[in-house]
Amino acid sequence: MKKTFVVDLEGKSRPCALQRRFAAAVPVPPDYGRNLDAMYDVLTEYGSAWRIEFRNSAHVPEKFRQVCMDAADDTPGLEIVFG
Repeated sequence: MKKTFVVDLEGKSRPCALQRRFAAAVPVPPDYGRNLDAMYDVLTEYGSAWRIEFRNSAHVPEKFRQVCMDAADDTPGLEIVFG
């Protein structure tokens, strides 16, 4: 069974703010680096039974979206939805 995490990105578009919201909603290790490389690593290492819903994400940078989609492509069972 998938574990669903909801990450509300309303009003957030700066990389540091996006990373704070992600780290607050998804179980990341204590030494999480709060950057796109670290996010990719968390998604691919732990996300095989996760569904992550990014809400209010219309303003999210394309690079953030691409890292998430790459992780989903590389991780069977990981589901990521932007809405």
